[in-house]
Amino acid sequence: MPVAIELAGESLVLFRDRTGAIAALLDRCPHRGAALSLGTVTESGCLECPYHGWQFASDGACTRVPLNALNDNQRSQLSAVCFPTKIIAGLVWVFTGTEDVPELHLPLSLLEDSDRYVIVHEAWNAHWTRAVENSLDYPHVPFVHQNSFGRELNAVAQTDVIAQVNVKAIPNGMTVRNRLNTFPSGIEFDWHQPNCVVIKFDLVGMPVRSHLFAIPINARQTRFMQVILPYLGMDQTSFDIVQFTAPVAEDRIVIESQIGEVPNTTDECNVPTDEPSLRFRRWYYRVVKRQLPSEVTVIEDVARLSR
Repeated sequence: MPVAIELAGESLVLFRDRTGAIAALLDRCPHRGAALSLGTVTESGCLECPYHGWQFASDGACTRVPLNALNDNQRSQLSAVCFPTKIIAGLVWVFTGTEDVPELHLPLSLLEDSDRYVIVHEAWNAHWTRAVENSLDYPHVPFVHQNSFGRELNAVAQTDVIAQVNVKAIPNGMTVRNRLNTFPSGIEFDWHQPNCVVIKFDLVGMPVRSHLFAIPINARQTRFMQVILPYLGMDQTSFDIVQFTAPVAEDRIVIESQIGEVPNTTDECNVPTDEPSLRFRRWYYRVVKRQLPSEVTVIEDVARLSR
């Protein structure tokens, strides 16, 4: 059965062809614009439009137009829009462009045997950049999560403790190391452009890594997904996935209270611990929004705030 999804503001339809491979087409027939997801998959593995029965192969090629005597050359001009797909770690990856498909850069920990992953996801009423920024933000932990895993940090944060946030650039992202200056342990996470943050819980004695994805549904909604990788040899029967993922609901409440996409680097008040957020915002406005960099760079912002 075809499946309708919305991704980055585009309506797509996913289906399996005769070989079992997953294909993604624009969920709109090129003939009269009907939703292809309302159609059926034929025995030959083609997607049949529910309106006039036109059929499309996994690459979007039109293979049949009922009641019309069309040759191959004529049908070649009636193709549906096809989007490239890959399956990695048991997940379907779709590139919502049709040209210049970029190389997919994923954290190495996401390339393990897919049977080891635990995947949970839900739709949030927020822009995807808000979810990424939250995942990059350490200082919110003692407050947003004071009733869960941030309880101990909350008690410490009531004192004159100082957060130490160190950022290092890596290919296609950054690594952020966080700790409180009076607290023995900290936490590290990596940001992989554009929308993946890997939290390294193994550094605090928990043999698991959490891959957080903020997948844009549209300008107002985000699919927040956790791909959790327990370490090899870990007894997963003793791993309480519900307890581990429950604190995300605390993040969701705050994130859904924010309005729109993240502002540019100079549009809100900032402090030194905001460096990861400022770096992400500057990248977003330069690369995704294609706006010229601000007159004040991220490094200059942080240096000014530190004086």
